[in-house]
Amino acid sequence: MPWSVARARMACSFHLSSLIILAVISFAGLAMAAESLCEPGFVRGPRSNLRALPVATSNPDTIPRVVTIQWLGHSSFLIVTPGGATALTDPHSRYASPTVPDIVTISNEHPTHNQAQSVPGGARVLRGRTSDGEWIEVNVTVGDLSIKSLPSSGDNAIDIPAQNTIFVFRTEGLCIVHLGNLRQPLNEAQRQRLGRPDILMIPIDGHWTLSYDQIATTITQLQPAIVLPMHYDFPEHVRLFMEFIKATGPVRTTNETMLKLTRANLSGASEVIVLGYREGDR
Repeated sequence: MPWSVARARMACSFHLSSLIILAVISFAGLAMAAESLCEPGFVRGPRSNLRALPVATSNPDTIPRVVTIQWLGHSSFLIVTPGGATALTDPHSRYASPTVPDIVTISNEHPTHNQAQSVPGGARVLRGRTSDGEWIEVNVTVGDLSIKSLPSSGDNAIDIPAQNTIFVFRTEGLCIVHLGNLRQPLNEAQRQRLGRPDILMIPIDGHWTLSYDQIATTITQLQPAIVLPMHYDFPEHVRLFMEFIKATGPVRTTNETMLKLTRANLSGASEVIVLGYREGDR
C-alpha cells in the first residue's frame, strides 16, 4: 500500500476516533447538566399515607431512621438527620434555633433571612451569592446530609431587590427543597434541574414573593409529596392562603411545629401541611 494512502487512512481513523471521543464527552456533559438535584430514582418509591411514627419499638433494629423538620418562623427551619447533622435555613433574629446547627443556609440578604450572627456556635454559613452578587455553587456534605444550590432571581415588580438562592437538602432518601424568597415562577431549566422534591418549603405571603396563582403553578410543576408554607408572620396570611389552595389539593394544619418523616411515610399526592397553626390566633 502506498505510504500516502496509508497515511490518509490513519488520519481519517484518528479524526473519526476524535469525533467519537468528543461526542461521548459532550453527551456526558449534557447528562451531568440535566441531572436533577432530586433525581426521580432517588426520591421516589413506594408510599403509604402519612402516619405518626412509633416512639419506641421492642426491636432496636426496626426503629425507623427519622428526618426531623422544625419550622421556627418566617422562612427558618431546622433540619435534623438520623445521623445527627443539623442545618438551619434563613436565620431570623426573632426565631432562635433550639440547637446549635452544623450548617446555616442563607437564601437572600434581606434582614429577615440573613441573621447568621444571631446563631450561637461556629456553624458553617452557606450563601448562594458573594457580597457583589456573583453566583456561588454550593455542594457540601456534612455527615449524612448533602446540600446543593440553584440560583434564582429574587426580583419582581416590587422594588426590593433580593438575589435568591434555592437550597436542596438530601438525607436518608429524602429530598428537601427550600425556595427562599422566590418571586418569579420557575423556568423550565430550573424545574428540570430540581426534579421532584419530597418536601417543598415555599413562600406563601402572596405579596412580597409569589402570587397565589404562581404558588399553585409551582406546586403543580414540582409535584412534591409535602408542601410546607413559609415566609409569613401572621396567622391571617396563612388563613388566606389556605382558603385559596384548598381547591387544588389536601390541606392539613397542626399546632405542632415539628414534622418527623421517613422514606416510607410519605403520601402519594401533594399535601399542604401548615406547621405551628393555632385556630383563633390573630
